[in-house]
Amino acid sequence: MRFRFSALPVIAVSCACLILFGGWGATAHRMVNAAGPADLPPGMAGFLARTSLLASYASNADTRKSSDPTEAPKHYIDIDDYPEFAAGTLPHTLDSMIARYGATRVQSNGLLPWATVAAVDSLTARMRRGDWTLVWSTAADLGHYVADAHEPLHCTVNYDGQLTGNRGIHSRHESGMIDQYQQIIGFSASGATFVDRPLDFVFGYIGESSQYVDSIMAADTDAKLLSGWSGSGTVPSAYYTALWQRTGAFTTMLLQHAAQRYACLLYTAWVNAGEPIVPSVNAVPPPPSPSIFALEPAYPNPFNPSTTIRYRLAVRSRVVVTVFSLKGQEVAHLADGMAEPGVSDVRWTPEVSGGVYFCRVEVIPAEGGFPPVSEVRKVVYLK
Repeated sequence: MRFRFSALPVIAVSCACLILFGGWGATAHRMVNAAGPADLPPGMAGFLARTSLLASYASNADTRKSSDPTEAPKHYIDIDDYPEFAAGTLPHTLDSMIARYGATRVQSNGLLPWATVAAVDSLTARMRRGDWTLVWSTAADLGHYVADAHEPLHCTVNYDGQLTGNRGIHSRHESGMIDQYQQIIGFSASGATFVDRPLDFVFGYIGESSQYVDSIMAADTDAKLLSGWSGSGTVPSAYYTALWQRTGAFTTMLLQHAAQRYACLLYTAWVNAGEPIVPSVNAVPPPPSPSIFALEPAYPNPFNPSTTIRYRLAVRSRVVVTVFSLKGQEVAHLADGMAEPGVSDVRWTPEVSGGVYFCRVEVIPAEGGFPPVSEVRKVVYLK
């Protein structure tokens, strides 16, 4: 799924009203996350054994949008809003982009390439230190971001056809059509290769994906004419048949590329982590119980000089508490250790400038086979 930000000052962006549009639907995300591990080498067989787990976690990043204001821009980039993109001279580093266009415009246009590389870096660090419980959820997030970049409508200002009379095409292309034709979309293993420059690699496939935007819009217009659908009310099956006939070949290709490139980035993270032994698996844990963890609002908030983060656990768990800036940079690491069931507090006394920050609490249950869960709270430091 996708949230759109209006062009507001960076601090106001996190508080802005958001308009929801679909990203690749849950079906496509599961397919990419399940197919990618088949390209990995034997030393990463533990990933292949966990394809069901990676597929079941594939939409966790979408789910976080409702609680984490920093998540939504990580799923898209309106690459064609930047004049240098067409000329092939667009800078790739986030600092260069902000220096040239300003933080407001960059934030509003989406942070997908940098979020993808941040996930690779995080995955590398977690594999290097053997934090396998968090490796699986991070790997699933990485697959989600890679897949999003292979949906052309995540890579354009005209993300929902609102500029060309094709409004609603986003969900029709990536959810309605995929759900109807998922059984004939196939994947073939082609092997994973090491990526020397992940950021350039990501920008490369974003450029490829964006080339199909106009084709999707034209296909939507043709499918409406051929099916006799006016664009309102229930979408007829004949519309999706016509849309698939015009977009199915390159949509299947993009999903295939997404799975293979997902594998390349998984492999790159593993190599950079020192090629650690990936644990084998006997069973996939059940879905998380919503009752095992609750995060209360920070108090006081806004605050000075400190605020308290309070959470409740139903089972003994490892708890990791980190604070991030609006740019997604970690500014404080408040906790990382085991906590017993009940209520616990973490206090933050910042040594940073005043402003808006986000406190993330990650919980990794030590019993019951539950996967990790996390929540985020916005805090405002008055200085």
